Amino acid sequence: MEQQIEAPIKHSTESISFSNTLNPATIAQIIVNEGKLKPEIRDIRIAQRYFDGHNDIERKERVYYDKDRKKYDNPAASNVREKSNFFRQLVQQKQDYALAKTFILKLSNEKANEVDLTKDEYGKAWKDFCDNQLFKKSYDLAGQAINNGIAWAYLWIDGNGDLQIKDIPADLIYPVWHDRQHTSLDYLVYNFIQLRYNSFSPEQIEYAEYWTAKERRLFNVSNGYAIENDFIDDSGNPIFSQMTNGVNWGKVPFIAFKGTTDEKSLLFFVKEQIDSYDKLDSHSIDALIDDLDPLLILKGISPSVNGLVEARELAKITRTMALDTDGDAHYIQAQTAINAYLEKMQALRKDIFKFGYGVDFEDARFGGNPNQLTIKSLYQDLDTYTDGLERHFQNFIDQLKYFFDMWWELTGRGSFEIAQSYKVLVKFDRSMMINQSAQIADTVQLMNTGVSKKTIMEFNPVVQDVEMEMARLEEEKKAQEAENSLFNFPQSEQPESTEKTEPKETEKEEKQE
Repeated sequence: MEQQIEAPIKHSTESISFSNTLNPATIAQIIVNEGKLKPEIRDIRIAQRYFDGHNDIERKERVYYDKDRKKYDNPAASNVREKSNFFRQLVQQKQDYALAKTFILKLSNEKANEVDLTKDEYGKAWKDFCDNQLFKKSYDLAGQAINNGIAWAYLWIDGNGDLQIKDIPADLIYPVWHDRQHTSLDYLVYNFIQLRYNSFSPEQIEYAEYWTAKERRLFNVSNGYAIENDFIDDSGNPIFSQMTNGVNWGKVPFIAFKGTTDEKSLLFFVKEQIDSYDKLDSHSIDALIDDLDPLLILKGISPSVNGLVEARELAKITRTMALDTDGDAHYIQAQTAINAYLEKMQALRKDIFKFGYGVDFEDARFGGNPNQLTIKSLYQDLDTYTDGLERHFQNFIDQLKYFFDMWWELTGRGSFEIAQSYKVLVKFDRSMMINQSAQIADTVQLMNTGVSKKTIMEFNPVVQDVEMEMARLEEEKKAQEAENSLFNFPQSEQPESTEKTEPKETEKEEKQE
């Protein structure tokens, strides 16, 4: 059994520090051992299990106890395990609401409040990065942040010199934060397992990547953490210790995208309600199944299990039953309080969507043709959550910008200092259900009120791409001008001047002579 290293860690309110005498392998082991004891990793894995549809109701049992309190399974009793999918629905609802549409990216600098992404070289690079990488990855990261409370992205430069971004499972990341607010990293260990096939049976190899702002080390820890298990090159240098062209990023190249400030999974707020709903749903079905057959009451029959079973089977076969003089047999139909189950389940459903910041589309207020004010009130909780998610996403982009600007300089595209002078702002294009007819009517009312055409188009639900729509309007305007004779004045010949011109000086002199 591997000997556990006692962690020489100084715990404080702000950060964790390590003794200078500890080598990277030992520090990595301490970080992983400490991290596995924290409830955050356990909560992340429970949330992932619920998202995959494996709720706690799967462990439900129907048992009975004998006189010695020994537990037995009860095969005669129904044991339905009815699972709800509320958690997956709540996570995907927020994910789709915030990032089903690509977010709006805006750049500004000292010269312009809004940089043209099609003309500015730095802006073009951001647009290309978003189109090829970030738009797709942000949707996945948002889902993980909501589900787990935190998501992790890893940045690197590939062989073509392009900046790449990859999401890493949050339960494999063990961070050591520099501050209590978790804004910057001192250390990070990525602990993962790889399957290696040397034959038909795979071998599991455990690795630990150890990161600081200055180095990266990769350890094979299948047989324990030791500095001897560090991967090194022929020169004795740690493999992966530096990045492109021998220049470090200057920071740990992992970025956290938080779902909430306290990094709590959405499941934390609704787990008890979901479990109660599943239990009521399952037990109500059990009650209905168990009570389909009436209960047979026997008097004058041996109370032993074998005697009762024999009497019941005989009654089924012969439809008769012989009893003593004082005996009796009659059926009682059980009454299941199904309405009580349904009422409580409906109340729990309401709580699940309330505490989970969701929108229940089975709400009666969605019936008919709700106006936009009613729809906005139904989306209020979801909007509140998404406001916070958008702030955390902006913080994610702010951290990403440092690595983008470093990549900008490392690959010879431009100066890091000049890149830092730009600001990158994002805004979610939320996918709210709308009363389209009402919003189009509101759009018409905005005309001739001093509001710009671009703003009106952004408000118009019919317009999907404002820039494309404005380009179409410009083309239509030019086409109309070309067809309309009022805009095509013929080029008339210049008439001869009727003004008399003064004779030249030489002509005057000739006339005088």
